[in-house]
Amino acid sequence: MNIKSMISVVTLGFGVALFSTAASAGPNTTLVLQMLGDGEQVGDLAEVSARVGVDLSGKDLGFALTDFACHEVPLIDPATKMKLGSGIDCLAGITPDDKGGMTLTGVSIFLLPGGTIISKGETSAAPFIDGVGSGDGARSHITGAIPMSDNILATTGDFEGMTGKSRLSGMIKAGGEKMMFDCLFVLDLEHT
Repeated sequence: MNIKSMISVVTLGFGVALFSTAASAGPNTTLVLQMLGDGEQVGDLAEVSARVGVDLSGKDLGFALTDFACHEVPLIDPATKMKLGSGIDCLAGITPDDKGGMTLTGVSIFLLPGGTIISKGETSAAPFIDGVGSGDGARSHITGAIPMSDNILATTGDFEGMTGKSRLSGMIKAGGEKMMFDCLFVLDLEHT
């Protein structure tokens, strides 16, 4: 089922659309997506970009593709909790600070039925204060990244040729055997 058909079904069934697709939208489209769940390690960015069929070797990411450790998690609509596809978050340059937080470079891959969107962000992660807002320890850090310029690296399918910005607000559970993601992304896309 392509993404346009999926939205039509949801619109008829619930009276609201999950989000506009590039094929059905005007010149501008905003998507709100959530990566939510335990991350499964799926290799490095060189392996992942080959798997999704997008060549990132010519992109300036600040690090080699093999420096990025990638984790795949379910990608959902935060309003309905309906699974839309998969998200892959690839992280490199993780640098701890003196307050228990960290900075890093992230490449986020959104695998949707209608196509793929890939963005890059410079992210900060601050630790929760014990017992305040962390969901009883289910999350360890608050994450955020607001781009100052276009940070969409590549698009395919219904999103082919679109550019724009991807903004991140979320939480993670770092450390231990698995990394947990609870991250909201707002993607403002436009046709070029």
